[in-house]
Amino acid sequence: MNRHFLKIISVFLWFWFLVSSIIFTPVILFLWMTTFWFDRNLRIVHLFSCFWGAQYIWVNPLWRLKITNRHKINDKQAVIFISNHQSLADILVIYSLFKHFRWTSKVENFRLPFVGWVLSLNRSIKVYRSSAEAYILLKKQAGEAFRDGNSLMIFPEGTRSPHGNLTRFKEGAFRLAHELKAGIHPMVLDGTARAIPKKGWSLQRKQKIVLKILDAVPFEKFQDLSVSETRAYFEEIIHHELQKLREHNHW
Repeated sequence: MNRHFLKIISVFLWFWFLVSSIIFTPVILFLWMTTFWFDRNLRIVHLFSCFWGAQYIWVNPLWRLKITNRHKINDKQAVIFISNHQSLADILVIYSLFKHFRWTSKVENFRLPFVGWVLSLNRSIKVYRSSAEAYILLKKQAGEAFRDGNSLMIFPEGTRSPHGNLTRFKEGAFRLAHELKAGIHPMVLDGTARAIPKKGWSLQRKQKIVLKILDAVPFEKFQDLSVSETRAYFEEIIHHELQKLREHNHW
């Protein structure tokens, strides 16, 4: 594809990110102020956040997103969603589900303009990675949100994969599942590692992105496993499904 065209598209998209953030920030603030008193779990605010994130994919002529098995998500049951993590575009892809959950995100992200404000207004879960009490703080916030009926969204790798392949899962999400007696709903995505460059600002190519929702796993199915065994069990599920996506291209 012509590099000049790619740079024009990239400039447009970054410009639209700035303009849309300026437009949508007062909108989400208004929604929060007018709904938080009766919408206890901020479902309306989250739904608008989903629109805000998803529309960046809709306006991008370089990206094509396919979501499969969306129907497998039960909106009436709180679970812990997990997914592999390839790039910043994963956030936009998962927002495109238009399903209710609370993000878990490192506390540094809450200090960013626009992004941090949206996380705060949605009462997202702060992860204090440098704290000796990181898990205790995570459990307190996540436990309160989960008991109020909110699903949680966690990337068990902890950070973006440097190469797009699956990296070793951390145990936090699975320890939390055991302590909350929560079911785990895995999903797998692919294509986002090539959708946003790790360095530089210009997009490099057209990209197909796939998000596949897998079967939910009730707590009873893994309650007799240790936290470490549970981590390995779900890591293998997502690794296997990621390989299947790549082998069959599922498009």
